[in-house]
Amino acid sequence: MLGKQIVTALGMAGAIVVLLIAWRLLPTLPLPAPDGDDTAARLAFVARWLLLPGLALLAGIGIIANQRFFVADAIDGEPETGHRLIDITLRYNRNTLEQIVLAAIAWTGLALALPHDRLKLIPAIAIAFLAGRVLFWVGYMIAPVGRAFGLGLTFYPTMIWLVGRML
Repeated sequence: MLGKQIVTALGMAGAIVVLLIAWRLLPTLPLPAPDGDDTAARLAFVARWLLLPGLALLAGIGIIANQRFFVADAIDGEPETGHRLIDITLRYNRNTLEQIVLAAIAWTGLALALPHDRLKLIPAIAIAFLAGRVLFWVGYMIAPVGRAFGLGLTFYPTMIWLVGRML
């Protein structure tokens, strides 16, 4: 058990390092900001970037639909199928949906609170989110502890904003 905890902690720490480097490089990254600076432009901007998390969920749902069609024991929609790809992807979908709900809340808050010149943080965390979801799923398929790095890329930016706003 301790070995799994160490690997998980290393994955989460790796995500923190990548996010800190990205934060430091943010001013130099060629990322867009909204055209306008009114509330509508800011909300439209965040809505466009929420499409990346939506794509992550769409991919997982597509994999499940495809696999259920071709796996006789899974076509009835059982929550646990005994088919590794389906079971892990169902867990991926559930976690991705949870992450998207939190991200939508946090990113909307960011869009309304950040100075205009810092709004390119939203595309940066949207890209990190999509990369994190891919790495989460691939890591999960390799070994369950392998999902830690991808989880960190999606969860930490959201958590920092939400907890920071509550405090």
